[in-house]
Amino acid sequence: MATGGGMMPGAPNQPAQPWRPGQGGPPPNTNDGDSEGDSGDEGPSEPQKFNDVNIPNYGNMGPVGQMSMLPPPPPPPAPSGPPPDMRFTEISVMGESDCRDAIIQFQSEHCCYGSAAAKEMVFSSCVPMTALHYTLETYAEARSTGYKSKPYRGEFVDGPENGQPPPPWAVPCEADQLFKNQVKLFEVPHTSFVKQCHGCRGRGWNQCRRCHGRGRVRCGACNGRGRKQVCDHEGNMHWHDCHSCQGGVRRCHQCGGDGRVTCRTCEGFGQLRAYVELKVEYKNHNDDYILEQTDMPDELIRDVGGKPVFEQTMPQVWPIMAYPVAEVNSNSQNLVEHHRRSFNDERKLMQRQILRAVPVTEVKWDWKDNKGRRFWAYGNERRVYCPDYPQQCCWGCEIL
Repeated sequence: MATGGGMMPGAPNQPAQPWRPGQGGPPPNTNDGDSEGDSGDEGPSEPQKFNDVNIPNYGNMGPVGQMSMLPPPPPPPAPSGPPPDMRFTEISVMGESDCRDAIIQFQSEHCCYGSAAAKEMVFSSCVPMTALHYTLETYAEARSTGYKSKPYRGEFVDGPENGQPPPPWAVPCEADQLFKNQVKLFEVPHTSFVKQCHGCRGRGWNQCRRCHGRGRVRCGACNGRGRKQVCDHEGNMHWHDCHSCQGGVRRCHQCGGDGRVTCRTCEGFGQLRAYVELKVEYKNHNDDYILEQTDMPDELIRDVGGKPVFEQTMPQVWPIMAYPVAEVNSNSQNLVEHHRRSFNDERKLMQRQILRAVPVTEVKWDWKDNKGRRFWAYGNERRVYCPDYPQQCCWGCEIL
């Protein structure tokens, strides 16, 4: 059972009425200015704490808004026995005609590049290769809890008197889609309680900071004199009563002349319903390895399409050990071991590893005075990396 002063059970069908300016109540103490307890309309300077509240399974909670990470349940044992069968598909390559189409398309995507070089360059060699892109994903779940509060309007309060609150990792929750980052928030059942608002000490209002509770402020038009000088048509100055105020003061527009403003924390209700909020974060941790043996930048392989050579999705994957390229096997083992030792504050739900073969063709070309230059066509989209394209500024461009 949660305990603590100022709590009360929920009372459904008895809506509370918020305080509003003009509804009475003890006037603010204007003699002392902003005295202690008469915090302004900006609310409390520190979040509320509930040190006197004891909710089963949720002890030692911080102040409102502070979330605390929860250690996950013990992980399942590592897989044992022989690994599952791993079969690898065949790899496709790009030919000379594909490369010609690729360089023409590349030129057309650059408005200032001349088209003659793409159409007329002579290919002296086309060397098809394959870049390998290995990715390992670990989908994990992290949970944290913290107090949240909202104005209490007389609704039903589901407190510990209605049952034992479930432990944080026992609250049911599932990801909408695997390997996609997402966050879900829940109000933990049987953790609600009602407290007096700490922002206004249960009054529903705070002293207006603009007028310090007086309801009146000095007039800006006459600087508080009640009169101001006016120049007549002959250029003579005369004193006249200020039409913007009464005696140098005017009604405070912040509080409407009441001297008090509605508490922003409780919205005038004087009480707060607090509860334990559970935050469930699904995180997709992704690492990769690229094996690309040409002079083309390796990172270009990451964002293009390829052919899946091998794919495996399991709660705990086995590293690739039988691929004919030794670098792939060793890096797969390193990344799987790295993920096994990482993310210890989260519960690991699923892993996925994918090995993709990305076609890459290195083309040597000649055009006019450009001899022995190279470009690379890569990916299913037939993208081109050609830093030495000869016509990078056509005749219609003007270089400033």
